[in-house]
Amino acid sequence: MVAALQSHRKDLEIAKEHALPDAKSRALDNIGRVFARVGKFQQAIDTWEEKIPLAKTTLEKTWLFHEIGRCYLELDQAWQAQHYGEKSQQCAEEEGDIEWQLNASVLVAQAQVKLRDFESAVSNFEKALERAKLVHNNEAQQAIISAEAQAPGEAADAPEAPLKTGQHPSPTHGVFLRPLHGSLPC
Repeated sequence: MVAALQSHRKDLEIAKEHALPDAKSRALDNIGRVFARVGKFQQAIDTWEEKIPLAKTTLEKTWLFHEIGRCYLELDQAWQAQHYGEKSQQCAEEEGDIEWQLNASVLVAQAQVKLRDFESAVSNFEKALERAKLVHNNEAQQAIISAEAQAPGEAADAPEAPLKTGQHPSPTHGVFLRPLHGSLPC
């Protein structure tokens, strides 16, 4: 991971030197992923927040807001996680992407559980469950049902839905459904 980080930082340096916004965006994306994978969530957040103005599409913003929110959840900053989850949800709805709506709804619900806003959490888990049914994701449905059942208790420790071949990889680990959409650049 150290070598990858060095390579991506060099990529960022060159992109800044030559005013290449697409290369800068790619480098920031990759640096953020490395930080998230090694558990340096605040550095991932800082990196991805720098990337937000460079995002070209609503779908890219959906992914960014979701990943930033997940990192905040890992840092036990549930209020921020909910905020970014809601931003991701809004972008996913604008885009009409049901799979990202599913992911964002789960993130918001998990943050709400940590905030002890169980009524809202159950509502968002129910939205997520409906979306999981729409995309015929049985693993996600089971994970959501399990998490929803635990909502009045402590935490959304539902198992992650398995990532299918060709889908966008999750940079963080733990209690999250993994992103289901594969159209964003790696």
